[in-house]
This record gives sequence, C-alpha cells and structure tokens, in this order.
Amino acid sequence: MSQPQARDSGFTLIEVLVVISLLGTMMAIAVSGWSSWAKASAHTGTAREMQTVMRQAHQRAVTEGRAMCVWFDTAANTYSVYRGACDVATKTKIAGPYETGAAVVRLASPSFTAPSGASAGVTFFARGTAWPGEVRVARDSSSKVYVLKVEGLTGRVSLV
Repeated sequence: MSQPQARDSGFTLIEVLVVISLLGTMMAIAVSGWSSWAKASAHTGTAREMQTVMRQAHQRAVTEGRAMCVWFDTAANTYSVYRGACDVATKTKIAGPYETGAAVVRLASPSFTAPSGASAGVTFFARGTAWPGEVRVARDSSSKVYVLKVEGLTGRVSLV
C-alpha cells in the first residue's frame, strides 16, 4: 500500500486577498445604503414629530381654554411651543426648541394666515380653530418634501 503524500492545507495568499476585497466591496455598498436610509428615516421622523407636537398644542389649547402657538425658526431649524397667540409679545415658552432629526433635514417656508398677515407660527385657539397654513420639511439632496397643513376651521393637522 502506498501512503498518501503529505500536503500543506490552508488558503493561498491570492485566495485570501480575493475574499477580503469582496467583503470590503460588500461593506461599502451596505454602509452607503444604510446612510441613505438613516437620512430618509430622520426626514420622516422629523415630519411626524412635528405633526405630533402641533396636534398636542391643538389639544392643549382646547383643554386649557387658552391659545397655543407653535413657532418655526427656519434659520435655526427649530420649533417651539408657546402659551398664548403667536402675534402676542407676552406669550410664554412652554416647550422647545425642538431640533430637526438631522443636519440635512430643514424646515422650509412656514406660512400661516394670521389676522395681522403672514406668520411663521401657527396659533391654535380654545374653540378648536387655528390659523390656516402650512410648513414644509425638506431634506438636502432629496426631492421629497413633507407638508404639514393646518385647517383653519377645525385646527386639523395633516401630513402630506
């Protein structure tokens, strides 16, 4: 009987380098996809959070029997909640400033119809009404824009 020849077992250097380069390529693709997903998620999350804050302000105005204001600062990408109408100098901040979900998410063109003209904030009143208008939530390098609309008669806040 002949004995099998002794062989070195293992991988060659070329095989190891090919596997490492394939893994590196797959990781690069995965990181790129995750980054895009994270930005889109922050964009959606900011819009939904703003809708929630505005609905809470509306409910609070009805419950407390006092006007509530949600003010949008587009320069700082923040929004705050105040007790009192947006056009009154004596309003009191009760919450905020809330920041957008990420640096690439920004507030754009808040436009609400106040008795004195256009306003960058929306006032919800004790009787359930509000200043009608909208605010947009945009994301850099994306064409998707969420629009938060407020109906004047009902104070309803919808996300489009």
